[in-house]
Amino acid sequence: MNIHELVTELVNKHGQGTLADMIQVDHAAMSRWRSGQGAINISAVEKLFEIAGVEIVTRSEIDGFEKTISFIADLWNRERTKRKEKHGS
Repeated sequence: MNIHELVTELVNKHGQGTLADMIQVDHAAMSRWRSGQGAINISAVEKLFEIAGVEIVTRSEIDGFEKTISFIADLWNRERTKRKEKHGS
């Protein structure tokens, strides 16, 4: 999901005026920003992310998470194999 899609989702949920108030941006500025004719400050973007529950995760964090999940899945598969062998004999 890109930021445009995120904002569209939040506008659909809250309404553009309410969302502008929530992130403390002037309604006209919000309209200009959504149409590509203006900008909003980083503070407003951070508030958008907070409202949406967005967390920024780096590629190295994702890689580490994927390794952890792979390790846990491998342990789980080993345990399942042991249980099957124990109950199968």
